[in-house]
This record gives sequence, C-alpha cells and structure tokens, in this order.
Amino acid sequence: MTTLTLRDVLADPLSASVADLDFGPDELGEGFGRHDIEMGSDPDSEADVRCVLVRYRPQDSGAAQDSSQVSAPDSAQDTDFYHRPAIFFVHGMTDYFFQAHVARSFYEAGYAPYGVDLRKCGRAWREGQTWHHVTDQSLYDEDITLVHSLLAAAHGSVVAVGHSTGGLDVTMWARRLNEAAGPHAKHKHLGAFADALAGSRSAAAELHEHLTAVVLNSPWFGLQFDAATRFAINVLIPAVARVKPTMLIPGGINPVYGRSLHASEAGEWDYNLELKPLEPRPKYVSWLAGVAKEIRRLQFTPGSTGVPTLVMTSDKHHFARRLSEKSYQADLVLKPEQMWKRAQDASPSANVVVCDNALHDIFLSPEPVRSRALASAQEWLADVFRYHWGTA
Repeated sequence: MTTLTLRDVLADPLSASVADLDFGPDELGEGFGRHDIEMGSDPDSEADVRCVLVRYRPQDSGAAQDSSQVSAPDSAQDTDFYHRPAIFFVHGMTDYFFQAHVARSFYEAGYAPYGVDLRKCGRAWREGQTWHHVTDQSLYDEDITLVHSLLAAAHGSVVAVGHSTGGLDVTMWARRLNEAAGPHAKHKHLGAFADALAGSRSAAAELHEHLTAVVLNSPWFGLQFDAATRFAINVLIPAVARVKPTMLIPGGINPVYGRSLHASEAGEWDYNLELKPLEPRPKYVSWLAGVAKEIRRLQFTPGSTGVPTLVMTSDKHHFARRLSEKSYQADLVLKPEQMWKRAQDASPSANVVVCDNALHDIFLSPEPVRSRALASAQEWLADVFRYHWGTA
C-alpha cells in the first residue's frame, strides 16, 4: 500500500515510482499483481478513498511481489519491462479492470500494461462508500494523475486508455493537465487541479511531457437521450441535486449489454459480478449532474489533450430490450455518432477509427472484431511513436 495525494505529486512529480512498489496477488491470476494507493479523505464525505493499480508482467507468479527482489536493477527481465512504454486502462461506469486478454495483447506488442480501478469502483470500493459515486468527474483527476506519475517515473513514456465514462475522464484529465501546463492557464478550467497546483505550472508541464498518447474506447461524449431527457438532465437534475443530492435516479446501463457479455448469461467473459453486476447499481442525482457537467465542459470549454489522440467507436448503436443477433454487433449503450461529432473536442487533430460490428467496449467484441480493433490501436500507436517521438 502507498499513501499519495495530488498535492504530493505536484510538489515533486516523479519522486515516487511504480518500480519501487510491492505488488500483491490479484484475482486475474498468473502474471497480474495489485497495489493499493491510499488518497485520504473523500471530498464527497464518505469513507477514505483509494485507487488500485493492477500490473501485468508475465514473469510474476501471482504471489506477493517484493520490489526489493523482483525489481532489482540487475534483473534483465525487470530492466526490459521498465524500458517499455507504459499503457494504463481506465474503466467505465459500474465497471473495473478485468480485460486480461487486452493486457496480454499489449504486452506482446511491446508495452508494459496496467489497469486502474478508480475510487469507489471495483477493487477500490470499501465499506462506507457508495459504489462508483462522485459528485464531480474531475475528482478522478487525482486518481489518474497519481497513476500517471508513478508510471512516468519508471517508464518515461505513458499511454492513457479510457473506456466509456473513463474515456470522458481521461480526455478531460489530459485537457486539464495540458491547460495547467500552459502559460495562460485559467483557474476555472482546471477542476481538481485548481487548488493543488497553487501556481506550479512546471509540475503540470513535466507530467504532460511524459504523456505520449490518449486512446479512447467508445468515450461518453454526449447524452444519448432524446431532447426532453437531455433538458431534464442538464437543467432540472442539477437543481434537484443541490437540494436532495442523494435522491436516487431510475434506470442505468441496459442489462441486455451485461447479458451479452457475461459467460453466465449469453456472453464469453467470466468477470466478477460483484465488481461489475449485470443490473445497474443505484445512482444519485448528484452523480448524474456531475457527469452532465463534465460533458458540457468537453463540449463548450475549448481545450485539447495536447497529444496524439485516437477515438475508437462501433459503427452503430442498437437499443434492445432483449438479446438478439444485433446485440453482438453494435454499441448497446452509447451512440457512436456523438463520439464522431465530439472527437475534435478531445483534440483538434484526433483520429477516429470506426470498428464495424463492435460492442460498446470494443475490446470485448466477438472475434474477429476485437482482434482487428486491438491491431488498429497498436498500429496507430506504433505510428505515434515512430513519427511523433522518433522511436520504433
């Protein structure tokens, strides 16, 4: 376990390194380890928050990994691992990192893969917390910055990957980090960075220098509802949240999507249903107001990740109340056309890759769609390293 805060990182950006951390066994098994990062008190007044970093390194046995033994400088395997660029994956809503096949694929492609379970999500949830609850999505800036700084200190080059809500979070984190690093940073645009930065532009610039690229897997770039519902979410829900922040809202992710994924139903993935249930967990109006606010920030506040950015989507949306063949050939959650429209709000030079017949989490799509998608992402990243950074 490590105790680390955003203020610590911004005071000395690369002082703590993932190479110095001890990793314990993880539920994903052989080659995977976890390390808990304690972040202190919760701004939303629940139990103290943490995020959990999951590492994939094939030589790890799955037993507790002592950094004094497995991270010794004279270990050839260890040296190779930390010479690789790091890539870390940020999950979506009611989700956690379980995509072992994705980690293995990127390891074979030459990366050092990590996943992060954000505060109150997946492995990071603890008693006294509401699953997945934050009143402002920018609070995740702390989780993502801490992980990025730990990886940057050891690997130098870091790629951030975000899925769905995590795609929105990674996008806005990178935009705020880029803004904070610039000469004309505006306090009101910096979210959770605002107070912690305290004028330290150099720290943000150093962290941003180590961010090589951003990859977005079906990012939540627009409210996927009709006009009346969007009005209610953008105007009425924030007003209710100010008076009754813990009022529950109905609905959530269509359970048909979960049934199309999980092996106990009609899918192929055997993930932990306690950490990613088939039915949506209850959400507070203050959570929904926070998501809507972050989407408006994306759409109406100018900004850019400042690095090469890839937006990956399915070719179509399909709304279903029951499973059918179409359930395995479309995004059942979000509308790709909203992602295409807003890709340039992530970066004016963003590249968009449309994956025919892909699911909402593109890397969980049936074969051969997912292998093609993984190959597309890896080919794009190879070009980024070759043309933008001068490395193979």
